[in-house]
Amino acid sequence: MAEPGGPAAAGSPSLGALAEQVQRADDDNAEGRPTRARRRLRPALRALDAMPSTPEVARWRGRALVELAKCDFETRGGPRPVLERLDAMLAEQEASGGGWRGLRPAVAGLRGLLALRAGRQDDALRELDVAIAASDDADPIDACRSLLNRGVLHIERREVAAARADFAECARRAREAGFVRLVFKAEHNLGYLSFVAGRMPEALAVMEAAAAILPGPPRPTALQDRARVLLEAGLVGVADSTLAEAAARFAEQHLPRDVAECELGRAECAMLRGDLAAARDFALSAERRFRRRGDDAWVVRSSLLALQADAEAYATAPGDVHSRARWASLARSAARLERMCVSTGRTIWATAAAYVRIEADLARGVLTEPATVLEGLGPVRNSDPIAVRLHGRRIRAMLALEAGDRERAGRYVRAGQRDLGLHRSRFGSLDLRTAGAVHGTGLAALDVSLALATGRASAVLDAAERVRSVIGGTPRVNPPSDPVSAALLEELRELIDKNRGVRLRVGGDPRLVRVEREAQRLKHEILARSWHESGRAGGDRAGRTVEVRRLLRDRPGAVVLDVLEHRGELLAVEVGDHRTELHHLGETASIAELVRRVHADLEVTANPLVPADLRGVALSSLRHGMTRLEQRLEPALGAPGELVVVATGWLGVLPWSMLPSRVGLPTVVAPSVHHWMTYAGTASSAPTRVSAAAGPGLRHAEAEAEEIGRLWPGGEVVVGEEATVSRMIGLLGSPGIVHLAAHGRHEPDNPLFSSVRMADGPLFAHELDSGGASPDLVLLSSCEVGRASIRAGGEALGLASVLLRTGVGCVVAALAPLPDATALAVMTRTHALLATGVPVAQAVATATAEDAAQTGVVAPLVCFGAPL
Repeated sequence: MAEPGGPAAAGSPSLGALAEQVQRADDDNAEGRPTRARRRLRPALRALDAMPSTPEVARWRGRALVELAKCDFETRGGPRPVLERLDAMLAEQEASGGGWRGLRPAVAGLRGLLALRAGRQDDALRELDVAIAASDDADPIDACRSLLNRGVLHIERREVAAARADFAECARRAREAGFVRLVFKAEHNLGYLSFVAGRMPEALAVMEAAAAILPGPPRPTALQDRARVLLEAGLVGVADSTLAEAAARFAEQHLPRDVAECELGRAECAMLRGDLAAARDFALSAERRFRRRGDDAWVVRSSLLALQADAEAYATAPGDVHSRARWASLARSAARLERMCVSTGRTIWATAAAYVRIEADLARGVLTEPATVLEGLGPVRNSDPIAVRLHGRRIRAMLALEAGDRERAGRYVRAGQRDLGLHRSRFGSLDLRTAGAVHGTGLAALDVSLALATGRASAVLDAAERVRSVIGGTPRVNPPSDPVSAALLEELRELIDKNRGVRLRVGGDPRLVRVEREAQRLKHEILARSWHESGRAGGDRAGRTVEVRRLLRDRPGAVVLDVLEHRGELLAVEVGDHRTELHHLGETASIAELVRRVHADLEVTANPLVPADLRGVALSSLRHGMTRLEQRLEPALGAPGELVVVATGWLGVLPWSMLPSRVGLPTVVAPSVHHWMTYAGTASSAPTRVSAAAGPGLRHAEAEAEEIGRLWPGGEVVVGEEATVSRMIGLLGSPGIVHLAAHGRHEPDNPLFSSVRMADGPLFAHELDSGGASPDLVLLSSCEVGRASIRAGGEALGLASVLLRTGVGCVVAALAPLPDATALAVMTRTHALLATGVPVAQAVATATAEDAAQTGVVAPLVCFGAPL
C-alpha cells in the first residue's frame, strides 16, 4: 500500500485517475445519466476506500458518495445507506479536525436537493441555507449548485425576488469558474422565473437564449420547463408533444421520477383538450411511479389531478342514480388531499383541492351555508397560475349563485374574464393569444347559464359577446420582423415550392417524410420566434343587443342571428329591428355530425378526379344533408332578406349560405357582434383601389384576374412573375378591394401556415398582418381557405379568420374545394355586380344562385365578417 501522499501501488489507479472517474460520473449525473454514473462510482469508491486517508483522498471520496446518493435517489428512490456513510464521514472529520473542508456544505447541499425533489420544502430550505452559509469552505461547483437549487425552491414558494437573486449569483459564479452547464441552467431558470412573474414571451426568449449557451440537443429538463410555459399560454398540443419528447428522453436515461413529472404535465394537457380519460390515465400512472419511490408529496399532486379529471367528467356527464354517491366519494378524497397538501406546504395544490371539494359538495347539495364558505375563501391570489385563478373565480361564482346572489356571481365571472383577457394580452403572437382561450371555457359556460336564468334573450346575446370579446377579441398582432424569422420563412417557402409534387406521394414515401419533417421543424421555429413577442393590453369590447337593434333600424328586413353551443345544446338569439327571440334548437352532436358529412360531400363533388357516378352520389348526399340542416335550424331562419350569423368554432364553418332557404339571399358569417357593428356599411360605394392577382397553376386564374381588372375603372392586374409574395403582402396592406385567384391550402394542424400559392411560393397566413392599412374587402378565389381549425377552447384559426383579425372588414372565401370553372364564373359575376353598387353579400348570393341554376351545385362561398 502506498504511503500517504506517495505513489500508488503497482496496478492500482492513481488518485488523479480516480478523480477523473468521479468527475465523469458527476457529468453523467448532470446530464441525466445516473445509471452510467453509478457504474463509474462503485469501482472508484472501492479504490478510494483502499487509499490512505489524506484531505485530497477524503475530498474525492466525499464527492463520489455525494454523486452516488444522487444516483440512488433518481433510480431507486432511497439513498439512505449512502447518506448514513456521509454522516459518519462528517462526524469523523469533525472529531479529528482534518479531512475535506467542503464536506459539510456538500452534504447540506445534497440533503437540500433531495428534500426539494421529494417535495419537503421546509427541510430543503433549511439545508440549502446551511450549505450557502458555508460556501466559503465549499468547492465552487457545490456553492453554485446550492444557489441554483435554492432558487428553484424559491420559485416553488413563489418568492420571485429571492429566486432571481440566487439564479443571478449562481450564473455569475459559474461564469467565473467556467461551469458552462451551470451557466445554462441558471440562465434558463431566470427565463422560467419570467414565466412565474407572468411575462411569458420574455420567458420563452430568455430560455431560447440560454439554450444557445450549451450546444447539442435540447436537455429534457429544459423541454419540460418550456412545456410548462406553453401549457400556461394555452398551446396545449405543442406543450403535450414537448412533454412527450422530454418523457422519452428521461425514460432513455432511466429517470422514472422525471417521467412521472412529464406525465403530470400531459394529464393537464389532456384535461384542457377535454380528453378526461387520458388525463386520469396519465395522472394515475404518475401516481404509481411516485408511490413506488416514496415521493409522498408528488403522490398527492398526482391524485389531485386525477380527482380534477373526475370532477370535470362528473360535471359534464348526465346525472344518474349513482351520481350523488360519486360526488360524495370525490368530496371525501378531495378533503383528504387538501389536508395532505397543507401538511406538505403545497399551498397552490391545497387551494386546487379545496375547489374540487367545494364543487363536489355543491353538486350533491350538502352546502347549507354557501355564503359562509364563500367568505372563508377570501380573494383569489394573483400569484396563482391562470388555470387555478379561473377555477377559483368559477367556484366563487357558483357559491354566490347557490347563496342566491346572482349579481355577485356575475361579478366573479366577469372578473375571471378580465383575468383571462389580461393574461392573453401579454402575448404578441397571434398563435399564443388564440391558444390562451382554452382557459376560459368553464367561465364562459357559467356566464351563459346565468344569462339563461334571467329568461331574457338579450342577456344571452350579451353573455355570448362577452365571451367572444375575451376569446376572439384581440387587437391586431404583427408577425415578428426580425431577420432570422424572415430567413426561416423564405427557407420554408422554398422547401414547399420545390417539393410540390412530393406532397402528392403516399404517406410512407421516404422523400415525403423528409420534406414534411423539415417543414414541421421550420414552422415550429418560426412560430417559436413569434412567441417571444410581447403584446399590448386591450382588445375588442363586447357588442350589446341594444346597439344591434339601433344599427338594424337602417337595414330594413335584416336579422342578426347569434348562434352558440351551451352544454350540448344549440342556442340562437334572433335580433330584428323590433324583436329579440331566443331559440332552443336541440342537442348539438347530431348537427355537428351533419356539418361534418356536408363538408365531406363537398370534398367529393368538387374533385374532378372522382368518377362521375360517385360525384352524383355525393351530390345527392350533400343536398340531403343541407335539407336536414335546414330542418334543424329552421326556427331561427326567418330572415326575409339579409342574415348576419354570428358564430365561432365549428358553427362558424357551417355552410349557412348554402342552406336551401338562403340561396340567392345575402348571408354573412361574423366572428362577433362587435366586428359586424364596426365594419357594417363602412366601405365607400366607389372603392379607392381595386387589385386582382393570380397565382400559378390554376387554368382560369389569369383570365379571371384580367376580367375583374376590366370591370373596374383603373383596376390593377397582377399576374405571372409579378404575382410574388411580397407584392401580395403589399396589396393586402392597402385600402380598397383585393381579389386573389390562387391555389389555397388549409393546414388543420398548423393553421397559421395555411397559404395561397404565389409565383415564388406560398404566402402564409402568418405573414398577412404587415401593420399597415387593411383592405375593406378581400375575395379569395381559392380552394378551402375559408376553413378554420378549432382550437381547444373554441377559438377558430385559418387564413380568412387571420385576415379579419388584421382589420379587413369582409372576406369572401370558400369553405371547401372550389372548381376552377365555378370560381371563374361566380367571381367575375360577383365583381360585375359589385361594380354597379350591389352590396357584397347580395352580389355573392346572386352570383352563386345563378351558377347553381345552371350546374345544380351551390358554390361553397361565404362572406365572412361584415356586409359592406
